[in-house]
Amino acid sequence: MWCMEERDRVVWLHRSGGFGLPAAQLQAAVDAGAEAELQRLLDPDGAGGPPSVDPWDDTLLPLDPMDREARIHAVGAWLRQMIETGQPALDRMAWWWHGHLVSGLDKVRFARAMVEQVRLFRRDGLGSFPALLRSITLDPAMLLYLDLHTSTGRQPNENYARELLELFALGVGEYEEADVKAAATALTGWVLQRTGDVQFAPLRHDDDPQELLGASGVHNLDTVLSAVVAHPAMPGFLARSLAEEVLGTTDETVTGRIADAFAASGFDCRELLRATLQEGIDGHAEPVVLAPVPWFAQSMRVCEAGLRPQADAGALAQYLRDAGQLPMLPPNVAGWPGGSSWFGSGALIARANLASLVARRASSAVVDAARSDDPAVLAEVLGLPAAGFGDESAAALLAAPRGTERLGVALVTPEFMIVEAPR
Repeated sequence: MWCMEERDRVVWLHRSGGFGLPAAQLQAAVDAGAEAELQRLLDPDGAGGPPSVDPWDDTLLPLDPMDREARIHAVGAWLRQMIETGQPALDRMAWWWHGHLVSGLDKVRFARAMVEQVRLFRRDGLGSFPALLRSITLDPAMLLYLDLHTSTGRQPNENYARELLELFALGVGEYEEADVKAAATALTGWVLQRTGDVQFAPLRHDDDPQELLGASGVHNLDTVLSAVVAHPAMPGFLARSLAEEVLGTTDETVTGRIADAFAASGFDCRELLRATLQEGIDGHAEPVVLAPVPWFAQSMRVCEAGLRPQADAGALAQYLRDAGQLPMLPPNVAGWPGGSSWFGSGALIARANLASLVARRASSAVVDAARSDDPAVLAEVLGLPAAGFGDESAAALLAAPRGTERLGVALVTPEFMIVEAPR
């Protein structure tokens, strides 16, 4: 037997650390319990889970910046992966890294380069943060997006150095302008070949020793990253960034515990996620508005709906853009703003359109639940907490025609769009 409190902990865990679960899978997860499910999310291979699958077909990703079909495939295949993934924590973390270590198709232009970056996040996003930081620095999409490939000893480009310190690793107030200049100088010399390969060109590099963040003798990529990773602000910055996304809080006591666990692990990203999710199932979370992409993936997943990326491409791209979040096209290097920004009238209309698309693709069992005049039946099928729908949402559901239209309404209720902390 299980209690309502345990069900709510498991529901929160899968909605926050993954993309939700269909009703049958959720029941099995509740039977296992939140602590066991946390372990299974973080170590699916050890729990006998399915292997990670690469969703892209490289033959559809030519090195052609004008290939529209390549962009459709890049985005559509990623959306389908989030919906169908057997390793949801891995793919949820890859999505978070995409909004933290930001690049975008608007400047990168090559869909293949953006896919390779997402592959990097899926491969290394639950591994060593120092190793991930090194890999993303030399990632072709990142070199294009923040202009590091143009940086020479004579003319260092400061874009990547500044974002490395401000947005990727340390945060505002933890560095000086002199640190930006020192890091930019030491990072010079990396070039991008026409083949997409990254190479170091010694003649374009300034190897003079720099002082960076209090460290002396900094002169190349590895010494820059060593100085950044050694900075005492780094673990707390990452802890606050992930906690804000997953827990809806930057409470110093909570994020301090996460940062301590992250540091003690040697900056292992799996431990960063584990400590964050543990805080959530222990009740140290606030309500979080699901961003459009995780919300859409969760809607499709719990409704057991099938996505047709090529056939649905035009409508999906337009609706997600109108909702404010199209994969691989963040608004700027700071990523998406989040929170109440998702509740503009145009964004909500776009979500309603997406909800209708999901409802039309939903399984017969889910649509049958939407024919019931008991909102609790639909709430359970959609994997909501025990409290289900509030009075206003229940009234709106009962006012909607039974079946797919009612299901579409359910997907845009506050109870489904907002992840509540477990009680």
